[in-house]
Amino acid sequence: MSILVLADLHEGQLAGATAHVVTAAQAIGGDIDILVAGEGVQAAAEAAAKLDGVSKVRVADNAVYAHQLAEPMGALLVELADGYTHVLASASTTGKTYCRAWRP
Repeated sequence: MSILVLADLHEGQLAGATAHVVTAAQAIGGDIDILVAGEGVQAAAEAAAKLDGVSKVRVADNAVYAHQLAEPMGALLVELADGYTHVLASASTTGKTYCRAWRP
């Protein structure tokens, strides 16, 4: 199994909710990748890489993801989700936006 966790960012920083989602992913089992999408997200990606259980951090650093709008984020998820058995996000506004935008 492989799991993609969608990082929750607040003002460009990794939100604590992301660590909770990683903990839930560990309970499922398998490899855990994190997607950090936004603009200027290197520090958030580095923080995500330090979370226990994370196998790989995928970074989408582009101005189109700066405000994490549903349309570009949904398109990104469609592009990346193949090969993952699970896609997890927090129950935050960002996580809900990801889920509304993504139609597998």
